[in-house]
Amino acid sequence: MLHRLTHRQIEAFRAVMETGQVTAAADVLGTTQPSVSKMIADLEHVAGFSLFERRARQVIPTADAHALYEEVERSFVGMSEISRVIEDIRDFRKGSLMIAGMPALALKFLPDVIAEFIADEPGITVSLRARSSQAVQRHLISQQFDLGFATLDTDHPAVIRQPICETHMLAVLPVGHALGQKDVLEPMDFDQCPFIALGAEIGTRSETDAFLAIGSARPHIIAEAQLSSSICELVSAGTGISIVEPVTATYFASAGRLVTRPLRPVQPFRYDILTPALRQPSRAASRFLKLVEHKFATVLEG
Repeated sequence: MLHRLTHRQIEAFRAVMETGQVTAAADVLGTTQPSVSKMIADLEHVAGFSLFERRARQVIPTADAHALYEEVERSFVGMSEISRVIEDIRDFRKGSLMIAGMPALALKFLPDVIAEFIADEPGITVSLRARSSQAVQRHLISQQFDLGFATLDTDHPAVIRQPICETHMLAVLPVGHALGQKDVLEPMDFDQCPFIALGAEIGTRSETDAFLAIGSARPHIIAEAQLSSSICELVSAGTGISIVEPVTATYFASAGRLVTRPLRPVQPFRYDILTPALRQPSRAASRFLKLVEHKFATVLEG
């Protein structure tokens, strides 16, 4: 139980959350700016986690601060209840994660990570939305989402984009296909083969086209699909061969539904992690990212 929590500290916290400034909060409380700053610092010390990021004259609430504020607003609860909420947030017994992910990761990879995360942190509610990479970026621009997973070539000032896994595309073949006898596939191996292509609007399509053009290969495009999982379903049914991002390809291969082969020259592929630029990732988000990094290593190197 927290023993040094005071009503005045909670009042100062609430005033800063509502005004967005320490000076304005001091005016509301009829005290000085240094006094409010000290009460906030004392509250952070008691809580054991940061409530605000200081940027010049601005104070930006952390994700933990938002979680606490929701309970403070119901202030008919007693101080003991607020103490319990602080302990719950600190010990990951309360909170939420809003995640948006490209379908290549949101259909299987991220649900596997979420299941592992919830098993360790049952008090955290996780929301996952599967969206195109561009839509994932728009979700993060809103600052309402904690994490985004995408493949992008463009940046936005409201979003921090960093590579979380840099790897390469893989050829996917039906089980028993003749090309499966080769260790590495080159552009001319695809010449005249029934080929399932990514939709023309998908960024990786142009890179795959460039790879095939190296040897003037002319695969016979029999179908197009937007999602790598849809392509892998068609490949596993024996419809044709293709080139897709490695996470989905590896999942299908590990289930024995198709076989994969590396390409020469390699076709690079990068998965990005997106975070809102206006606030630091919460402790729960940081813990989730560690699981994601471990999962990439397990899936792609295992």
